[in-house]
Amino acid sequence: MKKKALVLSLICTAALSLTTSCASMPFSAETEEGSVPKDGVNTGDSQVPWALVDIKQNASELLSDVFPSTESSPDDMLREGSGASSDPSSVSGPDGTRTGADGGQAASGNMAEIPTVVTFSGNSSALNPADQQFDPSKYCYHKLRDHEKLVYSQIYTMILQRMPEGVLSSLDEDEIDKCFNCVMTDNPDFFYLDGYRMTKTTLDGKTKSISLAPRYTMDEDEILRMEDSIDDYVNKFFSSMPDCPDEYSKAKYLFDYLIDNTEYDGSSKNNQNICSVFAENKSVCQGYSMAAKYLCDELGIFCTTVYGEAGGESHAWNIMRLDGIYCHVDVTWGDTSYHNSAENRNEAMKDYVFLGASDEIIYKNHHVSHIVPPPICTSLSSYYFVRTGTYFTETDVGKLDDAFDNAYAAGDGILTIRCSDRAVYDGFDDFLFSKGNVFEFLKNRNKARYVRNPEELTISFVLNQ
Repeated sequence: MKKKALVLSLICTAALSLTTSCASMPFSAETEEGSVPKDGVNTGDSQVPWALVDIKQNASELLSDVFPSTESSPDDMLREGSGASSDPSSVSGPDGTRTGADGGQAASGNMAEIPTVVTFSGNSSALNPADQQFDPSKYCYHKLRDHEKLVYSQIYTMILQRMPEGVLSSLDEDEIDKCFNCVMTDNPDFFYLDGYRMTKTTLDGKTKSISLAPRYTMDEDEILRMEDSIDDYVNKFFSSMPDCPDEYSKAKYLFDYLIDNTEYDGSSKNNQNICSVFAENKSVCQGYSMAAKYLCDELGIFCTTVYGEAGGESHAWNIMRLDGIYCHVDVTWGDTSYHNSAENRNEAMKDYVFLGASDEIIYKNHHVSHIVPPPICTSLSSYYFVRTGTYFTETDVGKLDDAFDNAYAAGDGILTIRCSDRAVYDGFDDFLFSKGNVFEFLKNRNKARYVRNPEELTISFVLNQ
């Protein structure tokens, strides 16, 4: 990720300065010196989410637009100039008045000209949502230190209540950025913002306070309309769901449903959030993974989104806990319209190599650069190929014959086997193709259609020829 500073030349006479940073959601955020991309971001699928872009301003003379008096202390200026008290429930209404949590209006000020800044106190533990401490779906939250959890909760509260800006109880920009990323990763329902603006107040070179302003992309009416669309999608998802005896079966249904109903397409307007999948039916890896996280939360399955690289590009996927086993699930790579590198790949195929995979399997071509350490995945008991009896630890011709019989009996159009290592793969490759034994397993003895993938150690056979 590239971070470049854009320095604006301003006449400064005071020691107090503001530093403003804009963090975008999972967009490419590279800038040239002296310029920024249109709207501050470049859309794409090639960066770690909410990448920080520094735009530094030495802007002391702008204080008159923000604070009522430069003779006050910085802390007093934040409280007085913002028009907000230290009560975190005090927010600005559209008419410039302050609206408390009970919906009543506080005394109004000149709020149309100065921003409302909510100040969080350092001991504001009440900001922690009642169920947050025990909610297992908030994986990133539980991996934070105590003070980071407090900052996370403050950011979470701001977004949940649509607060315009808040002074956080942290003076560490990296900590705030980390906590913001954790909030967004844990909460795919926060689809209505694409980053934040950070304002740092310094005095004599020392940071006195840092405020954060979420960058909302939708107004309340738009949010409600989008939530209705999401609810419609989820209702259809559940209405077509078969009886599933375990969490693996639910995850397999989710995996197939998202692939069948989503097209990999970077042109989607909301391709970095769940709206692209649930409302537009087209997305990129960020949208796939956040949609999977959202549906897992609805199903009561533990799931977190993981960020890193795959195939040399920035990528996002999921780790789920299926029937007590942590495993990797990459829906994007399961959609062969995206991952279409193997010879003669059939577009109707799904790639199940990363449905329930272990670290050993996925980290051969996926690399983690996640916000917090992800769960460790060592077991294959929830792996697709283990569950279907098509995982081979040796070149077992009898087991292969059983796999073909089961696939034909089930009416499957495609059979895919996966080998545990290259030696097993080479053994099948030699037996089936070099020696021509593949026809012994096919009903059509005159034609064999298959896909060999030595990277993924899979061989797929088209049965309905």
